[in-house]
Amino acid sequence: MRALLLALAALPLGSPAFAATEAAAPAEVSLQSHGYGWLLTDTKGMTLYTFSKDLPGKPPACVDACAKNWPALAAPADAKAVGEWSIAKRPDGSSQWMFQGKPLYTSARDTKPGEMNGDENQNQWFIATKYVATPPGYSVQKTEHGHLLIDAKRMTLYTSSADSDGKSKCTGACARTWKPAEAWQMAAAPDKDWTAIQRDDGTRQWAYKGKPLYRYSGDFAPTEIAGDKVDGHAAVILEPAPANPAWVQYHESDAGEVLADPSGKTLYAYDNSRGAAFVIGFSALQDTLSLYKPVVAEGDAKPDGYWSIADTDHAKRQWIYKGMPVFTNIRDKEPGDLNGVRRMDWLFRTLTKNGQSLAGSGL
Repeated sequence: MRALLLALAALPLGSPAFAATEAAAPAEVSLQSHGYGWLLTDTKGMTLYTFSKDLPGKPPACVDACAKNWPALAAPADAKAVGEWSIAKRPDGSSQWMFQGKPLYTSARDTKPGEMNGDENQNQWFIATKYVATPPGYSVQKTEHGHLLIDAKRMTLYTSSADSDGKSKCTGACARTWKPAEAWQMAAAPDKDWTAIQRDDGTRQWAYKGKPLYRYSGDFAPTEIAGDKVDGHAAVILEPAPANPAWVQYHESDAGEVLADPSGKTLYAYDNSRGAAFVIGFSALQDTLSLYKPVVAEGDAKPDGYWSIADTDHAKRQWIYKGMPVFTNIRDKEPGDLNGVRRMDWLFRTLTKNGQSLAGSGL
C-alpha cells in the first residue's frame, strides 16, 4: 500500500490516473454538446427527460395516462447494460433505457428537435443531461443564472481576470476573501480541462480550462453569485440560462420574484396537461378561462429560449412558455398579485424568476 501511495504522489499534477473510461451512448440516444456537457436526445433530436417519482430499484412510475404525455425511450429486447446506461423493465414487460439509474422519456409537449418544453414541468420533470467531468467534491448545478460550477457545499466557484493561465496571483488578504478551491495532494484531474496547479505556499488549487478557481467569502447561500463582477472575478457559468424576452418584467411577491408583463401583471401558463378540465367540468373551465387574458406577441417579436409564439384557440400570435399558452389574470391589480393561484385554478401556473412554477391545487 505504501508503495502505491508513493507512486501516486509522484504522478504529475493533473494526472488522469483515476479518469474513468465512459461507455458510448446506446444507438437509441444522441448526445448534443452544450457548455455544461451534453443534452440527451433520441435519434430524432427530441429532448429526453427524467421523472422525480422514479425510484431506484422500482419499475418506472410513469405508466398509463402519464405515458401518453411522457413516452418511454424504448430499449431493444436484447439491450445490455453498460457503464452509466442500464435497462428498466416496465410494468407491461417492455424495456426502457436508463441513464445514471434514471428512466428516460420524451415529452408530448415537444413538437420539433431542440425544444425543451417539458423541463421543470410540475417541478417533477427535468431534461436529461450528462455534465462535464469534475473532480471529487465538485459538480455542476442548474440554477436561475445557468449551469454553475460548485463545490461540495454547493457554493459557487469563480475565476479572476488577474490570473494568468495556470498561475494564481491571489495570496495573503486576497486568498482570505477569495478562497482557493483545494486540489488535495492525491487528487487526479478527471479530464484535460482540469489541472491541479501549485500555489506559492505549497498547496494545490484546481484550475478549469487554465483558470484557477476560488470561492467568495461574501457568498452565504448555495449557488449565490454575489462575487460575480467583484474585483475582476466572474462566477463560472458553464452555460447561461435561456433568456426571457425583453418585454418580461420581474416583480416581488410573497412567493418570490414572478414574471410579469410590461404593465406589471403576473404571468400565468395554461397547463392543460394536468387533466383539470375533466375534473372541474366544462362550464367551470369556461368560467375559469374568462378570468384570463392572453398575452399577445406584438410587432416583429420572435421566439427566444423557452418562449415561442403560436396561434391558439385563445388568440393569434399568443406567447407560449415551455409549450403552455401565457395569460394574465383580470383579478390581479398590483404588481406581485397572485390571484390566479389564490383561487386555486388547477389549469394555471405562475411563472417565477428561478424557472420554477407555482401551481393552484384545485377549484
